[in-house]
Amino acid sequence: MNKDENFNEILQTSRLEPFTLVRDILVNWWVILLGALAAAMLAATVLSLRWQPAYTTSATFAVSSRVGASSYADLNSASEMAGTFQKILQSSALNKILCEELEVDSIDAAITSNVIPNTNLLELSVSSSSPREAFDTIHAVMDNYAQVSYFSLGNAVLEPLDEPEIPLYPSNPLNTSRAMKLAFLAAAAALAALFGLLSFFRDTVKQEDDVEAKLDTRSLGALVYEPKAKNLRELFQKQKKALLVSQPLAGFGFVESYRKFVSKLEYQMEKHHSKVLVVSSVSENEGKSTVAANIAISLVQRGKKVLLIDGDLRRPSQFLILGIETQDKNELGEYLKSGRFSDEIITKTDIGGLYFMGGRNCYSMSTDMLQSGNIEKLLKTCRRLVDYVVIDTPPAGPLGDAELFARYADEVLLVVRQNYMLAEDINDVLDHFREVGCHVVGVVLNRVQSFENLTAQTVGRYAGRYGYGYGYGYGAYAQYANDRGEQQ
Repeated sequence: MNKDENFNEILQTSRLEPFTLVRDILVNWWVILLGALAAAMLAATVLSLRWQPAYTTSATFAVSSRVGASSYADLNSASEMAGTFQKILQSSALNKILCEELEVDSIDAAITSNVIPNTNLLELSVSSSSPREAFDTIHAVMDNYAQVSYFSLGNAVLEPLDEPEIPLYPSNPLNTSRAMKLAFLAAAAALAALFGLLSFFRDTVKQEDDVEAKLDTRSLGALVYEPKAKNLRELFQKQKKALLVSQPLAGFGFVESYRKFVSKLEYQMEKHHSKVLVVSSVSENEGKSTVAANIAISLVQRGKKVLLIDGDLRRPSQFLILGIETQDKNELGEYLKSGRFSDEIITKTDIGGLYFMGGRNCYSMSTDMLQSGNIEKLLKTCRRLVDYVVIDTPPAGPLGDAELFARYADEVLLVVRQNYMLAEDINDVLDHFREVGCHVVGVVLNRVQSFENLTAQTVGRYAGRYGYGYGYGYGAYAQYANDRGEQQ
């Protein structure tokens, strides 16, 4: 498939998901901010380089008529004088006189005149890049304009009322604030639009419908995102707690999404008479360990006897998620090295019907340990002891451990985090599992967020009848949570 065909396929399968679009823009807020600040600074720099200071000095003349002294005559003379005097100032004759007076080749100054409205006053202004040049030029004009204006002014008479002064400050001060604001807003909008486009065209799984549209497998559901911090205190303390469906304050939407998902998963496993399930992901930080633990707990809540195996020997985490104290004699890694099975490697948890096998020690040579063949014998024994075996493996992308576990399992479940991995990479992992003879039961979309879920969670905080458990209790569902706790 060439690049054009690949782009057309992405364009056809891409759908606008507002929440992920906005989140991708907000995640890059610092890039947008830095880019906008850089644009504002660039605008200020360009304006500063292009700015030429102009110093302006002026003098005021009273215009009167030679033939009459009435105010009307003076106003009329001033009005007629405006155009005539400007022509005199721009005349070559006056320009020649000024050059001789100032001993320069040309006059580098702007000379203008205008009538002050409703008066007989005429204002003469001279602007130049040098305050001294502006002052000398206006004095030269006042001293010499009469030489070329005698026959042009007619009956008008000009009488100077004040003397010009040397300008101390530019008449066009540099003001970059407006340009900087406009540049900042324009750059921020452009960068936000760019990240929005990149988010839209990024070929990830953004919603549950994308699973079967983009991936070569079935969708088993979408797991609603549940924040770890239930209140401001937990947010600032940055407490690291597992998100388990057995917790009394677990969000109702979170629990319900697992209930639907596990129902579909159990149906598929019973359909194929499967008992051993491998839970993996393409990459780290997709939440597969939490999903594996909640699958095991959910199956226990459905009356099943379940063994949860932490197969991530390099970075074990299930002992933290379940809060289990382990000892070296209980380590799964020690059994894989020795091959001697003992009941001590199976630990009973506080949740009735749930058993655990794993440890807390890290084994860098985990792949070699799994290739010894001991894992096959172990899983055969475990099949006889429990109804289901759930294996939490390392990510399938960077390591081969998940594949080794999957060879002896019945089903493989891939956990896909919303808008995280490219669909192409996910399909590659799915294909690899199939190539080695593993059966992929499906994909579950994890940490799903949308404006609809966010609205429901917000309502649940303040409406007791929803009670999503964000540190404020279940409300109407409190009894439901207590009943679940008693059943365990």
